[in-house]
Amino acid sequence: MRRRLALFGLFAATALLLARPDLATLAAGLGLFLWGMSHLEEGVKRLSGGTLDRWLHSATRSPARAIGMGALATALVQSSSLITLLAMSFVSAGLITLAGAIALLFGANLGTTTGAWLIASAGLRFDLAHYAMPLLALGLLGSRLSRGVLSGIAGLVLGIGLLFLGIDFMKLGFETWQDGLRLDGLGGDQLWHWPLFVLFGIIATVVMQSSHATLLLTLTALASGQLPYLPALAIAIGANVGTTVTAVLGALAAGAAARRLAGAHVVFNLVTAAIALLLLMPLAWLVDGIATVIGMTDTAWPLKLALFHTLFNLLGIAVMLPLIPRLASTLERSFPEPTRLPPAQARYLDKAALEHADTATAAMEQECQRLNRRAYHLLCTAILMPSADVIGHPPQREAVEARIDPDTWPAVNARYQERIKPLLAEILAFHSQIDTPLTDKQQTHLDNLRDQALRMVEAVRFGEVLQRSLLRHSASTSPLREAHDELRLALALGLNRLAEAPEASDIGDPVQAVRYRWQHELAERLRQQRLDPWLASTLMNDLHQASRLIAALIHSPPDPAR
Repeated sequence: MRRRLALFGLFAATALLLARPDLATLAAGLGLFLWGMSHLEEGVKRLSGGTLDRWLHSATRSPARAIGMGALATALVQSSSLITLLAMSFVSAGLITLAGAIALLFGANLGTTTGAWLIASAGLRFDLAHYAMPLLALGLLGSRLSRGVLSGIAGLVLGIGLLFLGIDFMKLGFETWQDGLRLDGLGGDQLWHWPLFVLFGIIATVVMQSSHATLLLTLTALASGQLPYLPALAIAIGANVGTTVTAVLGALAAGAAARRLAGAHVVFNLVTAAIALLLLMPLAWLVDGIATVIGMTDTAWPLKLALFHTLFNLLGIAVMLPLIPRLASTLERSFPEPTRLPPAQARYLDKAALEHADTATAAMEQECQRLNRRAYHLLCTAILMPSADVIGHPPQREAVEARIDPDTWPAVNARYQERIKPLLAEILAFHSQIDTPLTDKQQTHLDNLRDQALRMVEAVRFGEVLQRSLLRHSASTSPLREAHDELRLALALGLNRLAEAPEASDIGDPVQAVRYRWQHELAERLRQQRLDPWLASTLMNDLHQASRLIAALIHSPPDPAR
């Protein structure tokens, strides 16, 4: 039924556009504009190679700096949605605080006003189709024939060309739509009509997923006389509110941190819209006064709309800026972290982190650290020693020689299947899904993280084999207990040294010393028939497993913090 309704709507829209060429031109312009925005956004992400991510990350050290960088970044990429999703990814990955991300969003809202200024000052005054054609030709050819940085630049050129062509089509559509349906039919000139225009702005932005597209539609209609000035101001307010839908949708599949940021975005835009709607007439008078001072003509309605858009966003920032700490605290209480996660559930591998280079890298780093911590504890279990006796201070011989009760030590394989393997599977799946543009350094780092996680798990598997032998010969009267105690102490010393100085060159020395000593001791005891050959082969295998275990660990990044 849903498919039939969609097909019916498609056929109805096609029939309407065929019957009304002016509407078809308008719709084509809007589609080209949105298409150009997507190319522009993708081109910026490809060219930045994580640079934009790092700028935004460093900008959140102070609220004022975060607002400024958020506004600048949005002005450059002309997409508040991109900056919003970036901020959500940073918060989810733990790169920035919630308060810093909120300030970044405030700046992104201010940065969207530059789009209105560009369209009002240049887009509606010049024949942009004249410039669009060469840009489209260069962009299409460049994206097909080039790779790497040049391909990213070609994507930007193509996006700009599509934007220019879309704006020109929109202008042409409204110019030929002189006798058709007027946008001011949405309401009258009474104060209670303003919410209707705000609602239109919200719906238009939600449908087109772009406040820039709504503002372009409004500015073009305003310039062509299809829409009065005051209703256009109300539609601009609605466009601001409509942008919150992108943040809400992006937070649905993310964690509590992203939901908090989406909540902040909704609160800010709703508060700003309420203030702007209540003060619509005073703000309109203020715009007229400023326009007179800076030399705007009385009929420069598109420029006045752009000025109004900037003023009410600045007003919203002025009102909400002192409330950021309180807002952040309220949202943290409203969207708490889960009290307990399943042991194998990844905490940082949100889908939102896949969108950007730095957040993907940070998520991988933190999740690999969790895997390492679990592996360290499990390796202590493998050598039958509490982790508190191994990590944090030098292991003591007394702890090694203490009585061993086999029934108190869980099997490494069971713990591996429960806590290590599922988490490793999530890490590998996340790594395979990263397709955002990466620098060579980022790609190498991500590959190293994956390989190190695999080596850490390999060490655990060696520990599993070793534990079974240690448990079988754990009795104080066992002929292998002396050698096993020396081997356990050597492994504990290696784990401890790896935690204290991961770059040290002597981490594996204790294990190699024990292996060398007992290879000679075994030969001597076999000659003297003091040791059964079967037990001797068991000990040789255990020494080999210990050497393989420590060799795998030396190449894995330690993080034994509990």
